[in-house]
Amino acid sequence: MAKMRLDTRDGVLGKPGVIVPGDSANSKLFKRISSKDPNVVMPPPESGHKLNEKQVDLIRRWIDEGAKWNEHWAFVAPKRPEIPKVKNSSWVRNPIDAFILSRLERENLTPSVEADRATLFRRVSLDLTGLPPTTGELDAFLADKSPDAYEKAVDRLLASPHYGERMSLQWLDLARYADSHGYHIDSHRDMWPWRDWVIRAFNQNKPFDKFTIEQIAGDLLPNATTDQKIATGFNRNHMINFEGGAIPEEYLNEYIIDRVEATSVTWLGLTMGCARCHSHKFDPLSQKEFYQFYAFFNSIPEQGLDGRRGNAMPYLSLPTDEQKSRQQDLIAAIQEHETTLSDKNIAPLQEAWEKNLAGKVAVSPTKDLVAHFELDGSLADSSGRYRHGRTVIGDPTFSGGRVSRAVFLDGQTTLGFGKALTLDSREPFTLAVWLSPGLGKVGNYAFEKKDDEKTLRGMQLLFDQTQLIEIQRWAAPLTIRLISKWPEDAIAIRTKELFNSGDWKHLTITYDGSGKAAGLKVWLNGKPAEIETLKDKLSDGFRSESDLRIGSNETGRAYGGGIDDLRVYDCMLGPEEIEQLGIHYPIQTILSGVSGKRTKDETQRLREYFITRIAPENIRRQYDELKDLRKQKSALDNQILNTMVMMELGKPRDTFVLARGDYRNKTDKVLPGVPAVLPPMHTGDRPANRLDLAKWLVDPQHPLTARVAVNRFWQIYFGYGIAKTLEDFGSQGEQPVHPELLDWLATEFIRTSWDVKAMQRLIVTSATYRQSSKVSPQLLEKDPENRLLARGPRFRLQAELIRDNALALSGLLSESIGGPSVLPYQPAGIWEELAFGDGFTAQEYVQSHGKDLYRRSMYTFWKRTAPPATMSTFDAPDREKCAARRSVTNTPLQALALLNDPTFVEAARALAVRTLREGGRDVAGRINYAFRLATGRRTTAAELKVLRDLLNQQMIAYTRDGKAVQDLLGIGESKVPDELKKNELAAWTIVASTILNLDETVTKE
Repeated sequence: MAKMRLDTRDGVLGKPGVIVPGDSANSKLFKRISSKDPNVVMPPPESGHKLNEKQVDLIRRWIDEGAKWNEHWAFVAPKRPEIPKVKNSSWVRNPIDAFILSRLERENLTPSVEADRATLFRRVSLDLTGLPPTTGELDAFLADKSPDAYEKAVDRLLASPHYGERMSLQWLDLARYADSHGYHIDSHRDMWPWRDWVIRAFNQNKPFDKFTIEQIAGDLLPNATTDQKIATGFNRNHMINFEGGAIPEEYLNEYIIDRVEATSVTWLGLTMGCARCHSHKFDPLSQKEFYQFYAFFNSIPEQGLDGRRGNAMPYLSLPTDEQKSRQQDLIAAIQEHETTLSDKNIAPLQEAWEKNLAGKVAVSPTKDLVAHFELDGSLADSSGRYRHGRTVIGDPTFSGGRVSRAVFLDGQTTLGFGKALTLDSREPFTLAVWLSPGLGKVGNYAFEKKDDEKTLRGMQLLFDQTQLIEIQRWAAPLTIRLISKWPEDAIAIRTKELFNSGDWKHLTITYDGSGKAAGLKVWLNGKPAEIETLKDKLSDGFRSESDLRIGSNETGRAYGGGIDDLRVYDCMLGPEEIEQLGIHYPIQTILSGVSGKRTKDETQRLREYFITRIAPENIRRQYDELKDLRKQKSALDNQILNTMVMMELGKPRDTFVLARGDYRNKTDKVLPGVPAVLPPMHTGDRPANRLDLAKWLVDPQHPLTARVAVNRFWQIYFGYGIAKTLEDFGSQGEQPVHPELLDWLATEFIRTSWDVKAMQRLIVTSATYRQSSKVSPQLLEKDPENRLLARGPRFRLQAELIRDNALALSGLLSESIGGPSVLPYQPAGIWEELAFGDGFTAQEYVQSHGKDLYRRSMYTFWKRTAPPATMSTFDAPDREKCAARRSVTNTPLQALALLNDPTFVEAARALAVRTLREGGRDVAGRINYAFRLATGRRTTAAELKVLRDLLNQQMIAYTRDGKAVQDLLGIGESKVPDELKKNELAAWTIVASTILNLDETVTKE
């Protein structure tokens, strides 16, 4: 690959440059592009590109005339241009209009007249709040004849709490906000507190520089508030994976790259992701600079695989005031008990007990012991019965266990214990073992004896579907099955107590040979366990001669975790013997060792044994109270909401340039930094951090941030940015149609201290914005996309607003602000088709009810692999990646959704109810009432006739067909008023549906 770059001044004119100014004949660049040699010419023939003769001659003349170099417009800080002078100055309401009109006059175009007041008020209401005006609001505006009536209306809309919701929609796309992690399992997360922060920030008119700093580095601000930490969720909204077999380092790399891409697109308008594998092909962004930017986001205390059931670390707990008070009370009570039970108070008592203990701790039972695998470094049977036939498949490891050492399996290892247990359903047995399951990481079969693949005859011990008891902590009950033929001829029981992942628990199973579920008993840690019976039908006796196995299972649901001290008896042990195994025997092992060489775990277990069984009654009572207090606090902690945030490691991770973007191929080490084409970041001798990055982004001399922001605001109102490519201000992006206006808006934004509401007000009070959107054939031909803005904006509402509009018009809309996401109507089976089982969250769509069905669309649960169906139909992104702009399509599916989606059918019925109750008594008045609600105007005579005829047709049809009435009015959960005639309501529902489906209703005129 040639190291020739033509996108930087140094690359073209530096040393060794490729151009000699004034001398094309001696310029390397000209020689290459004009060469006839296929091995020399640029672009090379295999690229498929070729410069024509005019292009080659143009470059020759440019070189010979001195090769004047101009930086790409977007990399030069904007300078405030003079406001142009225009001929028709009376049309100008603010500087925006002067820039637009100046261009129109150069193009021999004139602006359109101002839109009628009703249309304009509907337009600005939809733009600033995302909701249509009520008839009361519209009438009040039309009745206000003061010269500043429109400006006052704009100020009221900017003060509406719904303004923050409307402005947040665009930001949620940029931030790739979702309620699920993405990837194949796509389980649930809680990031809605960040969404609420965004809404509050817009409503409170947080200056855009602070809005930026808090999202990039709020956690690094001095004395950072909870809100400032929540703000950093912007860069935790990326997808997170926990797929079995995935490589953590690979996905950690993906998360950081996602942050680079999202940050660069959102604030810089640059496609920095293109420099991941190699230097950018079109912009002056080197691969090294990509990884310098990457380094800002590479010191988060996160894991590559995480978030299996809920938020991934790091996260911030958000207790309510009541929860916080309760937490403090519990912490104080726990500390008081811990002081009483401190080592200073307990150690002397325990030492005295240990000195006088000799021989008083019970030994483990050996009578009827048929197999004993200590698993302390080998798999040998120490019972003396030597039922060998052991097998090992895989690579078990040995480490500290509960009695001594234990064997640990990785989910791919199988241990066979031969004939350790010859199972006869008519004879008693006892199986005792210490288990520490690795739940949530691998599968769930602990022990298995299986004679026959078809009947599964034998025994199974398995952990049922895992369930989360707290973040990153898994638990599951244990199921025991004795099987003659599964599932019809078996007994099965399940423990009510859960096995916690990673915790040791002693399990004893006894069976009396009765063939009844009641004959199976379970003991946990030496105590009888509560069980529930799942199956109790073992009609025929059976005998299983197969090996007792632990580990792999043909279903792939293999066991991973620890096993220690496995014992099998051919009798039922009694309660005292089981207590010896589960409680006393491990303590005997500890006491038999040297006191000074006990491990921390052994010391803790011995202390617990002493306190719970030996210590005076008052100490035991205090300990029981302490356990209960800790249990209460744990339960409370699990109830407290948390949200993912950014946080810094104590010591930053090293960052390297990754060859081809591959996490395995580390090359040169780099420090945090920014692209050389942009202004330098000054931190002295101190390494730069995210807070430096955030402040650098909003430096008034930065060429991109303000331009990118105002360009994005412009797109909200006019459908396109001044530069259409919101996500790309580089050389492949579109040049601004009104470059001086873009620079003026950017400098004005900075001059007004990054005042977001002031910028919106400036735009919507301009004469440019207030024009009629009606278009002449000549203007349509000259400027089909309305980039010159000789007319007002007209385009379909975005997906969320189409639904919100229908709900608002119908009167169903719940206007509550913020809070958890909800699950409104959705076609059945979409989530389930992609589900990975009940062991994960967000696999089954459980529809909301009541007011939650009618909340604004931005609060709809966003599952990345299955975004809300109707919103996807109307071009909403999946939010897997940062999306700066949405595509706009027109498809038959969209019409079908508006006609048949339960939300729109129910909205039509509710609008019909409103019409019958509030629209007067005559048909024309009612039709005009509904029509004006939806469009802001009254019907024409022709429109009225069409809708009246439709009503008459539907009245006849529904009078004849009672079942059709019932079917139509039964859609949706809102109540059908008893006082209305059902056939009449059904007919009006079709009229209302027609009005809701009008192009004018779903379009901002």
